[in-house]
Amino acid sequence: MSPIALNQRHLETLSQLLIAGGHQGVSELLAASLERLVAFWPAQAGALLYVNPYGDLLKLEHGPLNDEARTLIDQARHGFGRREEGSEPIVGSYSLDDGHDLIELPLRSGGQGVGLLHLVVDQQSALDSATGGSSLDEELLVLLVRAIGGEADKIAMLRRAERDLRELNLLYEIGQSLAVNLDLNSLLNDIKLRAPKVVGAERCSIFMLDEERNELVLDLPGEAKQYRMPADKGIVGWVTTHGVGQVVNDVEQDTRWYDAIGREAEFITRSILCVPMRLKDRTIGAMQLLNTIDGRPFTDQDMQLLTTLAAQAAIAVENARLYQSLKQEHERILTKEADVRHAIARDLHDGPTQSIAAIAMNIEFIKKLFKAMPERLPDELDTLAELVNKTTHDIRTLLFELRPLGLETQGLVKTLEQYVERWRDPSGAETRLRLEAPSNMPRLPAEREAAAFIIIQEATTNARKHAHSDIITIYLYMEEDTFVASVRDRGRGFNVASVENSYNIRGSLGLLNMKERARLIGADLRIRSELTRGTTVELRIPLS
Repeated sequence: MSPIALNQRHLETLSQLLIAGGHQGVSELLAASLERLVAFWPAQAGALLYVNPYGDLLKLEHGPLNDEARTLIDQARHGFGRREEGSEPIVGSYSLDDGHDLIELPLRSGGQGVGLLHLVVDQQSALDSATGGSSLDEELLVLLVRAIGGEADKIAMLRRAERDLRELNLLYEIGQSLAVNLDLNSLLNDIKLRAPKVVGAERCSIFMLDEERNELVLDLPGEAKQYRMPADKGIVGWVTTHGVGQVVNDVEQDTRWYDAIGREAEFITRSILCVPMRLKDRTIGAMQLLNTIDGRPFTDQDMQLLTTLAAQAAIAVENARLYQSLKQEHERILTKEADVRHAIARDLHDGPTQSIAAIAMNIEFIKKLFKAMPERLPDELDTLAELVNKTTHDIRTLLFELRPLGLETQGLVKTLEQYVERWRDPSGAETRLRLEAPSNMPRLPAEREAAAFIIIQEATTNARKHAHSDIITIYLYMEEDTFVASVRDRGRGFNVASVENSYNIRGSLGLLNMKERARLIGADLRIRSELTRGTTVELRIPLS
């Protein structure tokens, strides 16, 4: 393209117009600048290309462009990128077949070429401006090309800084929320409200993975609704399954698009940014943003922000679940403590308390015999001594069952031997308790042996109460690197699944308590039972 001269008066007027402030965004600035250029040149039409400091392209047009002009503009734009340029910007023109000229001016900012400006002008008008005006002044030319490019760069960098600050502020606020908020629904709802404001999206959705049912769950607390979908359906299902974030700026063109929830919620989705929520190597759900407010496509920066938020949300979910689990565990411990207190009170009332009352009555009876029938005193004293010995045995057995003193010093096997020797069925039934264990069973850490003893004791008590078996056997043995303790009876058995499913309406949580206690020491509790064929409670403690 050949150099041309421009009317200096036009340049001064345009320069003043182009640097006028008040524009909130780059697109608004450039659109206004292009419109003014076309109006004050005057030109038939114009086109503008701008590349911001972050590599994003913006293309604008104003007025009608014919095919020839559009082709030349596309050729000039092809492969354009921000680059360092010489001190003298090149202004060129190209004659079009319809009697117009296409003028090209490079946009500059700080010595860099940041875009291209094209104007379609009348050839005679361009000729009059070239011959009737003064020669083009270099400073005015620099002012012109920098007026647009420099101002656009300033706004672009200012908006990016503002967005970065908003993102940092969001991450800080969410971090603060994580530190104080352990209510899962409240925390996730807070993230849903904050995330769209920073990225400029219409909505944020958080799907949690229900591993048991292999479904993704979307809760909407404000609407008191819950939506479920198969874990492998839709873009969010793909992200959850593969653990890789996705940007889809036109969902209708994506074969993975699944709109069942959108239709039910009466929400129209045009674009999606979706990232997985991961804890180490495990995906627990996905977070997605829907539709940008201004219609722009989702970007890599949006992806980075949402990935960070998803990581924090995953931690929040885990913390909330752990807190909820601890809370439930605390409630179970309190319930178990109350059960133990009631059991102790019942055992004391049915056993030692009755015996002590009988002892007191016998003493009063012996006092009377001492005067009336002294010859009967030896027999009554023998009966009293037998009752005292029985009461002492019952109290010691009760104390032993509560916490065997020899468990820490002698170990689980010796303690179970004493437990079997002391054991009796308070109902008076002829149920026998046996222990079969090799002498070379290894010792376990104290806390594991204590938990194992309580579980075995609980299983034995349950068998005594419910199995109606003539014999209950405790087996201890090694299976590779696993310590196995098994309590077996050959009583009437029960339906394990039915009992576990009815915990919410039953007062007893015995099986659940045993399983929780086993889990706390890293062990596995297995319960097998069949009606009329007995029950086996098996505790497996890994030694590694």
